[in-house]
Amino acid sequence: MNLAQALVQARDSHEFGDNVAGKANTYEELLERLRMAEEALQRSERLAVASRFAGAVMHEVNNPLEALTNLVYITKRAPHDRSAIIHNMEIAEAQLARLSEITRTTLSFYREQAEAKDFDLVEIAQSALMIHSRRAQRQKVDIRKEMRGPATARGFAGEILQVISNLILNALDAVPETGGILTLRVKTFKGKVHISVADNGSGITPAMSKVMFQAHQTTKSNGIGLGLWLSKGIAERHDGTITYRQGKTGTTFRLTLPMSQILAKV
Repeated sequence: MNLAQALVQARDSHEFGDNVAGKANTYEELLERLRMAEEALQRSERLAVASRFAGAVMHEVNNPLEALTNLVYITKRAPHDRSAIIHNMEIAEAQLARLSEITRTTLSFYREQAEAKDFDLVEIAQSALMIHSRRAQRQKVDIRKEMRGPATARGFAGEILQVISNLILNALDAVPETGGILTLRVKTFKGKVHISVADNGSGITPAMSKVMFQAHQTTKSNGIGLGLWLSKGIAERHDGTITYRQGKTGTTFRLTLPMSQILAKV
């Protein structure tokens, strides 16, 4: 129960009503202030999680930028070596293509969207995985994909990209230092689209499993404990759910969304 709901419940109780008769306007004003404060808190929390996503994207952008900086330096050291210059420019071209891919993918989903639209969850899942592919490579994580389309839902693509990205980041945090496996699946079943992210980490403790979807609950030393809470809220705004299950090793999180009505009727 949030603060505004608690105040409404207290206001409507018989005992409370007897004690504050004639002061309804005061409490209505207080209720409105509490609602405004909660909305401001939720906005700041959404920004906090969005900043984690932005930080991950910027980290992936920084790698090709560092490569380009090194290529410029090397090329300046050998300005008359034609074959070396051509080789360096080919590498630079590949790094620029990587930069373009990251920015194009991210911006395509985050352009301002005033109303819900149909979007392809296979495309979004692949894009989220691409954004974090370099980190997965650095950790030597075995990425396994099972994606079957069409898998179209309706809503706000940028928000769903953020949810899947958060689940992938959590899985990368959870996998062991060696032999890490991350599996990303997209499938449709009975009018629903199911996106699951599985890892082979150590799993979730019983204590954390009871509160993991609550705000400010985390096991990470540098975590803020808002990712799953906000992801759950985004899923519910899309008439969907986020669930999880423990395996013999690791954890699987599943995002379920209703299929677009057009495809659901096919």
